[in-house]
Amino acid sequence: MATICAAHGVQDVVIAPGSRSAPITLAFVRHKGFNCHTVIDERSAGYVALGIAQQSKRPVVIICTSGTAALNLSPALAEAMYSQVPIIALTADRPAAWINQDDGQSIQQSHIF
Repeated sequence: MATICAAHGVQDVVIAPGSRSAPITLAFVRHKGFNCHTVIDERSAGYVALGIAQQSKRPVVIICTSGTAALNLSPALAEAMYSQVPIIALTADRPAAWINQDDGQSIQQSHIF
């Protein structure tokens, strides 16, 4: 994933850290050439990514964990979509069998954006 993003001009990655998204985060942190920005709150991280993409005129990746964390990106992603600002959201997810089982950070994530 990191190699593909780098090949398409991504230089900045905004990370809203979480245990389930750690493998995605590590792929980008270990790849040379990315400016990684850590923002604890997903809502804020979305707007940081939006600002970087607007300023740089390049696509920005945002990484977050599963469940409602992904939904917290929605306002910034909507703003990006309607402003035609390229943001790539990479979110962790839980196994399909765990959805609707009262397990934390487990929601229907397909097609939420």
